[in-house]
Amino acid sequence: MEFMNFTTLVREEVERRTGDNYRVRLNDVRKNNGVVLRGLTVMQDDSNISPTIYLNNYYEEYANGRATLVNVVNDVMDTYHRNKVNQSVDMRYFLNYESVQQRIIYKLVNTEKNRELLEDVPHIEFLDLSIVFQCMVAQEEFGTASILIHNVHMKLWDVSVENLYQAAKENTQRLQEYEIKSMADVLCEIMREEDPENADSEDLAEEFPDSVPMYVLSNKNRVEGAVCILYPDLVRDFAEAIGSSFYIIPSSVHEVLLLPAGHDGESEEIKSMIREINDTQVSTEEILSYSLYFYDREERKIIRL
Repeated sequence: MEFMNFTTLVREEVERRTGDNYRVRLNDVRKNNGVVLRGLTVMQDDSNISPTIYLNNYYEEYANGRATLVNVVNDVMDTYHRNKVNQSVDMRYFLNYESVQQRIIYKLVNTEKNRELLEDVPHIEFLDLSIVFQCMVAQEEFGTASILIHNVHMKLWDVSVENLYQAAKENTQRLQEYEIKSMADVLCEIMREEDPENADSEDLAEEFPDSVPMYVLSNKNRVEGAVCILYPDLVRDFAEAIGSSFYIIPSSVHEVLLLPAGHDGESEEIKSMIREINDTQVSTEEILSYSLYFYDREERKIIRL
């Protein structure tokens, strides 16, 4: 079965199960790096907000014989009921810049991979990356979401890119605090989550000796945390703390790795590692860059190698 026919059948079956008081729609959603996903939304008549359930992975499971259409629809319905919001959200505040100014944050995307998107959103180029802006929408009832700021919003608010940047520069580090952990600590955390009963702290510490002092930088939510390299004074203070210049390895849009500079020639080895990891371990929409960056402690700036 073709993908479009599959998504249509899923929509029709979800529509049949939910009934007349719901609107079920299919939408193509442009994600990071030009990835376009087919999303399904289920909207109650008395609500203006709904989770988007992406059907691409479901289709892969179906096409490979690992799931039937009934399995897929059952899972979509279960996902909807676990994440639905039984209320409407008043979005009138979004019309006024003074109302959203304290919620504007920024994130980093790859410039070349997002050329089409960048034509429609305010941005500032940074090396081979671009800084784009979002407005955080926080509601206690359903958690936190964000709205990407487009050129039309900037015109509506009558503000400049520089206005957005200055607001985001202050807000992002306040709303999304950074966190730096050693790679050994991060690996220990992962093992504790996967096998909490057998995860002894001392044994884990011995299994991951800190012979190579690599660090993971992200925000505390570990979502789109690579932007932390832009936080004022963060990279400078880190360089002073370790007493060295250091490499910045773009692990994904969610985090970067910090590696104190060592012997000559290691940058080429690291570049090869970045390419291999991006090609085999990171999903297309989560790739930040194939480049290697370097924070020069003396010059106090980040450069692209």
